Amino acid sequence: MRPGPEVLASFGASADPVPLPGGEGTAWRAGDVVLKPAGDPRVARWTAGLYRDLESLDPAGHLDLLDPSAARRDPGFRVPRPLRAVAEDGAAGDWVAQDPLAGAWVAWQWLPGEPASWAGVSSFWPRLIAASRAFHTALAGRPAPPWLGRDGSQWTVGDQGAWGERDPGSVLAAAPAPLAGQLRSLLAALRPVRLPAQLIHGDLGGNVLFTPGQPPAVIDFSPYWRPAGLALAVAAVDALTWSGADRAILGDLADQPELDQLLARAHVGRLVTEIVSRRGDPDPSAGLETVARTGEPVTSLILSRLA
Repeated sequence: MRPGPEVLASFGASADPVPLPGGEGTAWRAGDVVLKPAGDPRVARWTAGLYRDLESLDPAGHLDLLDPSAARRDPGFRVPRPLRAVAEDGAAGDWVAQDPLAGAWVAWQWLPGEPASWAGVSSFWPRLIAASRAFHTALAGRPAPPWLGRDGSQWTVGDQGAWGERDPGSVLAAAPAPLAGQLRSLLAALRPVRLPAQLIHGDLGGNVLFTPGQPPAVIDFSPYWRPAGLALAVAAVDALTWSGADRAILGDLADQPELDQLLARAHVGRLVTEIVSRRGDPDPSAGLETVARTGEPVTSLILSRLA
């Protein structure tokens, strides 16, 4: 749904909004402002506060509110600045603006850049790795929000299934035999991962923007509480499964502790998410057969690395 004039005015956007490609197709750009439905306002406000802090980091990853030049330095990544709505008295208001027809909205600074293609061995892949590591270094030590992992979404179910926090029985029962077989093999190969958990971005691959002369921009934060290396494992699994990436990209992750276990959990999480997301389809079997066919080479690759 398109943001209404009240929301545009609240965030100081005067240009006519145009839809942005990618994601779930719900984002709009109005000049230098990007507007998106807020979803759960509690989550939207937390995310805005997190990105406000990240935008003010100095190069060492420390928040520096005393040095006004700190936000112009390069911590190894960019993030969009969240925008506050303007209150009736002209003061900065809430991170969330209400539209009488379209519901709650949030707004972000528009950043130049485009997502990369991950086909073959992308020249952007090393830059994604460096940006992810810098970004997650900046996130280290930040607490998990109290609502994290409680939404029951397909992504949460997939993540919890991959980490042994949810019984996979009902998911396996809903999967066609080839896909259920892949999941059983992967689940049997899982071993404990003894890495510290922290706040991570669980959907990096399509949410990092690249532009010449500037560090990559990390957008659309998807919070999880897992080892930092899982973020790149998910990006690698997504690139291998859906973008035609060459398995050689894993060579750039050779120094990542527990890489193969992280890859296995990333793949389990994605496969479970696909199964859960199709439960309401009139004919889920057709889509899941495609998931099984597309996921099988990645399953075989990960199992061979774990053998």
